[in-house]
Amino acid sequence: MSGFLDPKFAIAYTIILGFAAAYIWNPSETMNGALIAAFAGAWGYYLGSSNSSNQVREQVGKALDIAAANSPAPPSPDVILEPGETAQAKEEK
Repeated sequence: MSGFLDPKFAIAYTIILGFAAAYIWNPSETMNGALIAAFAGAWGYYLGSSNSSNQVREQVGKALDIAAANSPAPPSPDVILEPGETAQAKEEK
């Protein structure tokens, strides 16, 4: 998902809007610094989450490909049951 519907974008945008609203209510040097910090943090979160997500997706895909290539074929079943049949286990002595 990308663009405005991306949850990471919505979270980052909400953080920036919250601090911008606080700055409008109380425009001071402290709030100016807080707004800059909120913007930097939200921007870093959005970019970091997007990059990390892409890297994890690629790594998981590679790991699944390697696992599939190196796993043995599943063994064939001893018995194949027809629909409605049930299996009975034999006790070994």
